[in-house]
Amino acid sequence: MKIKATSFEYTSYNFEPKKKKITFTYKINFINQTPLIFKEKIILPKIPFLEKIPMSLLDNLLQSVHIILGISYYKLYCPSQVKLNKLLSKQQADFWNIVYKKGLGEFFYKNKINPKNSPKFPYDKNIKLNSSKFERSDRCLLGIGGGKDSIVAAELLKNNGNNITALLIETQQNLKIGDDIVKELNISSIKISRFLDENIFKEYEDSYNGHIPISAIFAFLGFLSAVLYNYSYVIVANEHSSNFGNVKYKGEMINHQWSKSAEFEKLFQKYTKEFITPDITYFSILRPFYEIRIVEMFSKLGKYFSYFSSCNQIYKIYKKKQDVLWCGKCPKCIFLFILLSAFFSKENLLKIFKKNLYENKNLLQGFKDVLGFGKLKPFDCVGTFEETRVAFYLAGNKFKNDFIMKKFLPKIKDVKKFIKKVFQTEKALTIPSKFRFVGIKSVLILGYGKEGRLTKQYLETNFPKMKIGIADQKYNSDCFNKQINYDLAIKTPGICKENVTIQYTTATNIFFSQIKNKTIGITGSKGKSTTASLVYEILKEAGKKVRLIGNIGNPMLEILMQPIDKNEIFVIELSSYQLDDIEFSPNIAIVTNLFQEHMNYHKDVKNYYKAKKNIINFQKETDFFIYNSQIRKLKEWGKNSKSISMSFEKISLDGFNTSLLGEHNRKNIKAAVAVAKLFNIPLLTIKKAVKNFKALSHRLEFVGKFQNIKFYDDAISTTPQSTIAAIKSLPKIGTILLGGQNRGYDFFELEKEIKKNKINNIVLFPDSGKDIFKSTKGLNILETSSMEDAVNFAYVNTNKEEICLLSTASPSYSIWKNFEEKGDQFQYFVKKYS
Repeated sequence: MKIKATSFEYTSYNFEPKKKKITFTYKINFINQTPLIFKEKIILPKIPFLEKIPMSLLDNLLQSVHIILGISYYKLYCPSQVKLNKLLSKQQADFWNIVYKKGLGEFFYKNKINPKNSPKFPYDKNIKLNSSKFERSDRCLLGIGGGKDSIVAAELLKNNGNNITALLIETQQNLKIGDDIVKELNISSIKISRFLDENIFKEYEDSYNGHIPISAIFAFLGFLSAVLYNYSYVIVANEHSSNFGNVKYKGEMINHQWSKSAEFEKLFQKYTKEFITPDITYFSILRPFYEIRIVEMFSKLGKYFSYFSSCNQIYKIYKKKQDVLWCGKCPKCIFLFILLSAFFSKENLLKIFKKNLYENKNLLQGFKDVLGFGKLKPFDCVGTFEETRVAFYLAGNKFKNDFIMKKFLPKIKDVKKFIKKVFQTEKALTIPSKFRFVGIKSVLILGYGKEGRLTKQYLETNFPKMKIGIADQKYNSDCFNKQINYDLAIKTPGICKENVTIQYTTATNIFFSQIKNKTIGITGSKGKSTTASLVYEILKEAGKKVRLIGNIGNPMLEILMQPIDKNEIFVIELSSYQLDDIEFSPNIAIVTNLFQEHMNYHKDVKNYYKAKKNIINFQKETDFFIYNSQIRKLKEWGKNSKSISMSFEKISLDGFNTSLLGEHNRKNIKAAVAVAKLFNIPLLTIKKAVKNFKALSHRLEFVGKFQNIKFYDDAISTTPQSTIAAIKSLPKIGTILLGGQNRGYDFFELEKEIKKNKINNIVLFPDSGKDIFKSTKGLNILETSSMEDAVNFAYVNTNKEEICLLSTASPSYSIWKNFEEKGDQFQYFVKKYS
């Protein structure tokens, strides 16, 4: 009778920090035999310091380690039911369902098990787990095995000035290759010892055997090490090539390297950020590169040639003999021999492998499979057929007389079209911004305005050997096509991230990744410049060292090229363009207001709000979120914020004097005062700074009184909502100038406000001007694209003591290059015809 398992239990785990030991227990229950019980031990290198680690974080992490280690025991019988000692949330269960299903894909394929029968983890829909925030040292833990990839990763990180510690995970095989490499690297290390239950190596009747997602196990053990020993980054050396599967089975793509893939990396990052902690990041530093490019980098590191091995078989046969580093038969050996042969001299290659695999006729089928002429891609850590064929082609002259080369080189056709592709970088946004220059040879600056020029200076200062290119639609309409020639793009604001096809970062992310000072970030659909300037002036009045930077016109990268006082405070205006792909949040975040804006860039209001919300998405529990609670969406953000949320509506302005006009500016002042109170600035100092503050250019700016008509420049108002706010701020408007680029805005409320205030003289600029009014009955209208004609119309038609207001309720780009040019023209002609 066949042995039938009924359930697999994750029975318990026991953490004994003083003994440096964690024990994980599992149980397989059967219909027709007694249960099997397994115990796996993790031995830590030293007693961890637990005082600052939240217990909920440690509990969630140890449960996760319990589940991932259990995969080795579950696969013996693959019972249909799994039982946990503590239930998961729905989102956690979804993660583990994917990890077991895809991580065991090859195992299911080889054992003829339908992946649909993979375990379904139980959950409680009422459980809602939150991750924990805690302070970490800015240090890197790098996984070191015995292969070339971790060596390349270590050298790249060292050359980039990173503080790295090697993480070695030791198993029963007790290999010493990693130790030799760490010694040669001359870096510190920690070693985790993993002892599987010895009983797992027995032969059990009717049991299964096969591949498990070992890199997923290493990911969780690495994360555990970072938590226990105070690291911020867990870094591995998985390449782009690992993303490609081997064969389709039962509708599922089976990938031997799935737990090394970008798909797993993204899932793991999301899981750990949401359920463990966002303060430790796991990622692969080599993710943008095909394996062939990594081998090219490795070929320049000669001192490691006698130490390394990327042969998976030697982990089974290694007997502490330094001359047995390569089995010379497996697909991995064949693949690496091909790749190394493209860059190594024949002499060096044969020193490594001890023989010429191209001369071995018995390896014909192995080469056939690795080069893509067989039935399927071998189940081993091998790269793509394209890069393997490129390497084979590049080695052709050196090995042209060898049996294997003669057999397959004539079959490799059109290989030249793949050469550029396999040496090119791929987009890998799982890599934090501060590491995105690692391994990069060339950078393309996308957008060459003020920020783009500063970016070029920054690169020339910090990366003098870097190849730098410029791409701007002002100079070349198909500038985006240049990306294929570069490793990395630095995207300036205003260029949609969808247009970036290669690995990239932004000046905003570079700044935040390097700055350690206190930061105050201000955003909002309108009012961010005024609020940022107010905060700056108040802090300056209080004697603080403070700088105003960002979207207000002072590029952030300029700061990184200057001496920075550790006590300086940075007040940063942040646009939705800058926030769209930001990976950091300021210590103090302010959102002044929120309404539809920039739809040509964000496509819809949902994406726009999503971008704006990034200003708080990465805040810590000790950070602050200051917002307008009268706006429902912002009130919702405040309620769910992990940081300390404060509504500025509660701020009193009694006794404040200001020249700023309008209720919207009162709200801007309240937001600035809320920030000042966080710094314990005396009220008299705050009031003095507010009193002395003058309106910024083109923001309800009083141009002057000419011919008894008052002229106001509100060129910044490029939405219906902001123009309504301007109208409410000013009495007796006789003439208003409206229209500009058509963004499809709804002008219904604006029309009502204009008619309610009896503003009869209207100038309408193209393209949106014609869409602003449903009915023009009773209105005196001029349609024009000339600012000069518009101002003349105002002088002729505006009554004495009334106001002429430029506040177009539409972006400027249909006629002017920006709102500043529009406002400058308005002021010029007002004064010219005064």
